[in-house]
Amino acid sequence: MKSGWSLLPLMVISAAALAQDEAKLSKEEIAATLVGVDASEVAESPVDGMYEVAVGSSVAYVTTDGRYLLQGDLYDLTTNENVTESRRARERVSMLSGVDRADMIVFSPAPEDVDHTITIFTDIDCGYCRQFHSEIAKVNDLGIAVQYLFYPRTGPETESWYKADRVWCSGTDERNEYLTSAKLGGQIPEDSCESTPVSAHYELGKAVGVRGTPTVFSASGVQLGGYLPPDDLLERLEQLTAE
Repeated sequence: MKSGWSLLPLMVISAAALAQDEAKLSKEEIAATLVGVDASEVAESPVDGMYEVAVGSSVAYVTTDGRYLLQGDLYDLTTNENVTESRRARERVSMLSGVDRADMIVFSPAPEDVDHTITIFTDIDCGYCRQFHSEIAKVNDLGIAVQYLFYPRTGPETESWYKADRVWCSGTDERNEYLTSAKLGGQIPEDSCESTPVSAHYELGKAVGVRGTPTVFSASGVQLGGYLPPDDLLERLEQLTAE
């Protein structure tokens, strides 16, 4: 039986692994002891004697003898880099880049004026989401393109979810207008359609570690946090570019 590694900070993996008596297990052997982990998700870590295991944006470390699993952020004290967060960011880029832009609602300046692109998981009824969207024109004027994905915090079969569905079903040419209307408490059409990306967005949000809305990610996968005023958002993005 495999162990559920994502729920425990420190654990014994298996009696079989213990019997190895500190012999280094292969990546395949480590993956076989962990629920839902493929050998391709096990990599050498910067620390001798430990593997890095990344499933989506969840990152943990396993001793190479397969005995202990540790969850927590690993820092390189010579550079002050959060090594774990850097790995999370790379995984987020991979996952977010898999979303077709046609399945997002995008507010953007002209292509030639785009300096930065951010992806935001948003909830139509979230106060800070509404605050951010009320400033979307200024965000675009600062050269920032915004890619919205839906993340109704109340989950499926709730009013916020239905609103997201209805905004999407309003049609390609009107989604931006009706998203704005919905966030300002205005009218949303009663349109329905065969399918929407709301469920896929919601599941992706959980996979990349969304815990509330808005959750903002840079193009490099860095989680910028929640609401930031436009000027502060630009400053943060410029810092990331400089780094």
